[in-house]
Amino acid sequence: MGRVLLIIGAVVGGLIFAFGVLGLILAFAQPDAQQSDEIVGSIFFMVVGALVAAPCTFFAFRLGRRSAQPWSPGGSPALGTPGADVQQSYLAWFAWCQQTLGGDAVSLHAATMAAMAAGAAGNPTAAASAEAARQSARLAASGVLPVAPNGAKVRMLSRIGASTAGLLEPSERVLVSFWGENRSTGLQMVWFFFGVIGRTIAASRMGAVFVTVTDRRVIALIGGQFGGLANRIALIEPRSTVSAKFRKALFGRGTFSLKGLGDSSVAMNVPRGWRPEAEMAFAMLTPSVGQAGSVGIIR
Repeated sequence: MGRVLLIIGAVVGGLIFAFGVLGLILAFAQPDAQQSDEIVGSIFFMVVGALVAAPCTFFAFRLGRRSAQPWSPGGSPALGTPGADVQQSYLAWFAWCQQTLGGDAVSLHAATMAAMAAGAAGNPTAAASAEAARQSARLAASGVLPVAPNGAKVRMLSRIGASTAGLLEPSERVLVSFWGENRSTGLQMVWFFFGVIGRTIAASRMGAVFVTVTDRRVIALIGGQFGGLANRIALIEPRSTVSAKFRKALFGRGTFSLKGLGDSSVAMNVPRGWRPEAEMAFAMLTPSVGQAGSVGIIR
């Protein structure tokens, strides 16, 4: 999708540039009282067209040469689950958990990841059932009836789960996952220099941050905002070494940031529909929070 947008941008920019060139030629070929204004206007169109076409052409060429495949984490277990593709396996197990075990998006995701982790050498249905039983304590503490997730959330969870599955350690349990729009300095610079088109193109490669909190670690991955799996690791560290900040907005999106040891850090804008998961992750990473609070933390 990113390359298609680039090509469209390059064509539009080229047409604007050509329109400016044509106006400049006519201004010199048929001089009149407004010649100077026509020359200035033509040059303006040429500059705008060049500013649009040049970066779009450059990035389209780079993407065409790279033609990278979606990243698959090294060491992914050979899943004995329906479908060879990890994301399809996730969707199949999620559907099974939803029909058999029930629960909200958090518990279904945790049970699905448990089934996928146990699929190669264990009993995936037993692993999923055991995780669902653990999650039932959180649901009971929250006092809220579980709501079935919508299709868009399930698809995003499948991207997060498929990207994270190969990075889990043996017996490591996924507790909660969510995503946010990347607020990296690189994306802000692209926005500043190349505008909306450049920002959209960059977002198609690195616009999303997938965060997973397990019983041991925090895993933050970066991927395209519009589809596909993660393509870069932002942070993987033990929970004890990661600090989190969550600035909630009264309306719209909150800002969630993670800081690990050294220079490893990532920040994101969390969509409103994912704020419950972000709040749960934040509570898990806040030392002062007890074993179970208003959101029913499972540590």
